[in-house]
Order: sequence, then C-alpha cells, then structure tokens
Amino acid sequence: MAVFKAVHYINQFYAGLGGETMADVGLSVLKEKKGPALGLEKLWNGEMEVVNIIVCGDNYINNDDNFQDITSDIKEIIDKEKPDVFIAGPAFNAGRYGVACAKMCDYVKKEFGIPSVTAMWHENPAVDMYVRDNYIMPTSETAAGMSKSLPLLAKLALKLAKKETIGSSRFEGYLRTGHRYNEYHEKTGAERVVDILMKKLTCKPYVTEIPLRGFETVAPASKIIELKDATIALITTGGLVPMGNPDKIRQAFAVTYGRYDIEGLVSLNKGVYESIHGGYDTTFATNDPHRLIPLDEARALEKDGVIGGIYKYFFTTCGVGTNIESSKDMGRGIAAELKNAGVSAAILTTT
Repeated sequence: MAVFKAVHYINQFYAGLGGETMADVGLSVLKEKKGPALGLEKLWNGEMEVVNIIVCGDNYINNDDNFQDITSDIKEIIDKEKPDVFIAGPAFNAGRYGVACAKMCDYVKKEFGIPSVTAMWHENPAVDMYVRDNYIMPTSETAAGMSKSLPLLAKLALKLAKKETIGSSRFEGYLRTGHRYNEYHEKTGAERVVDILMKKLTCKPYVTEIPLRGFETVAPASKIIELKDATIALITTGGLVPMGNPDKIRQAFAVTYGRYDIEGLVSLNKGVYESIHGGYDTTFATNDPHRLIPLDEARALEKDGVIGGIYKYFFTTCGVGTNIESSKDMGRGIAAELKNAGVSAAILTTT
C-alpha cells in the first residue's frame, strides 16, 4: 500500500467526457483512474497513489460564479481524502485548461494548506497569472510530449508529499516564481562572479545567479494623417476561412495563415465562410462572418469617404495556443505584403 496520497484534477477531455462540446460540464469525480494519473503512478513506483480524480469542464470552472458554487464540493473531497499533495494537469499550452489547473492548485494550497503542483507550457497564459505563488512545471507545447513531461511533475509532486525541502527552480526544474532568497555559500559573491566570468570567456557552460528579464521594444507605427486617403486591411485571429478550410489552417497551435480575396465584395455571406477556431463556440461567427471580418461596415465607411479603401485580401489564422515565434513569423509575412502594397493600417479582430 502506498504511503502517500494525491488528489488529481483534470478537465473533461482527459476524463474522456468529450472535447469542446463538453466544456460546460460541472464538477464530478471519476470512479476509475484515467489519463495522466496512470502515468504518474507508474513513476512513483508504489510510493504514492492517486486516491481521487476531480473533473470539471474548462468553461465551467473558469466562470467565477461557478467556481464559488463548487468550493464546498472541493472541500468535501479534500477533507475526506486528506491528500499529501494536490496535482493538476498537465495542461500543456491549452489556455483555459492551464488557468483552471493553476486556479485549483492556488485555491487548494491557500485554503487547505496542502502543497500543490501543476504543469504546462511556459507560454500558457496561466503562468503569468499564477506562477508567483505556485509550483508550475514546464511541459512540451502539446500532449504529444506527455511521456517527457510527466517525470518532472511526478518527481516534484512526490517531494512535496514527503514534505522535503524544495530548492530553487534551477535545481528543481519548476518555472521561476520571481522570488529571491538569501542563502549561505562557501564562496563570496566576488569569487563566484569571477568564476562565472572565466567560464563565459572560455566558452564553458555557466548559469547566472540573477537572470535578467528582457522586454522586447516595438516602436509604434506612425499615425494616419488623412484617414480619407488610407487603405485599410482586415485581419482576424478568429479562424474565419472559406467553407471546408481549403488551406488546412490548424484549429489550434497554428503555424500558417490564410489570405482570401474580397475585391469587389460588399459583404461576406453566410454559408460561404466558417470559423474553424478551436478555442470558442464558433456558431455566431459562422452565422455572421462580419463578427470577425467587418467588411460590410468597412465598405460603408469607404462609400462615405471616411476611408480611402479596403485592401483586396483579408488575412486569418487561429489564435489559440499559438506560440510567440509562430505568431511573429506570421505577422512578418502579413506585414511585408501590406507594406509592399501601400496599406496604411489594419483592423485586427480576435475572439
């Protein structure tokens, strides 16, 4: 029998309930172990077991009112099981799932004093929201890297359950929290910095003790002097494409964008276009494409002489789970075309 106990949180997808169509389901408890829990237990080699799996839909739990409604249920589960550690995920780069995992860990840790840990891709929006007060282990971008992501999560979870001292992120592997603590060292700061400098000068590996955070500076574009002479481009990250998605743009984690001709069109008709975005209910956008590409209103402004014209193509991609580098690559491609075509400005809509 395992010495330590863990309670595990997963969303509706990993529980086998369904995908986006089941994102609004409320809290439930699995009767059998599924998903990452099975992989985690193998890595613990009998030292710890998952005694309970909590499941909730991504949409449901991220609604604050809904979350307040289920806190009593969470308390009942925690009081009954008395886990040594609470685990959520991994969420990879799924934004809503990541926020739900971090939100649950933060709540259980602060409300019940139980150590908690989750795991996700370092660009998941939940990291910025919760990393300061929570342990978040890094993962691959997608679930394809599950087997490589679970060992780090399992190791720290077991260490937390055993109430062992948790070292710095450099040694434990969790994403940096931003906290800094004083500690004794056998070498003075002067000696250590010289050691680091010598390693750097001789091209040997080294690790700085105080990593500096870099901020990218982007110069703002020049303002439009005469709007009546400006050509405006229409862009969306809401996934609007011709029916059937002819360019096979990914519904999530997109790496390409679409470019579609609207020259001479005064509107985008229902049944000709659809949204294939994987991160929201696309029904309304598909029923009225102008929710994402407002061509009808733009043509009205053009007719009234408010703007000079509309660029002959609109651009689209899916902005869910898209990493920063892919976003930059797509942005450069679109910007280069618009600049060469003499476009003055762009309207970028999202979800």
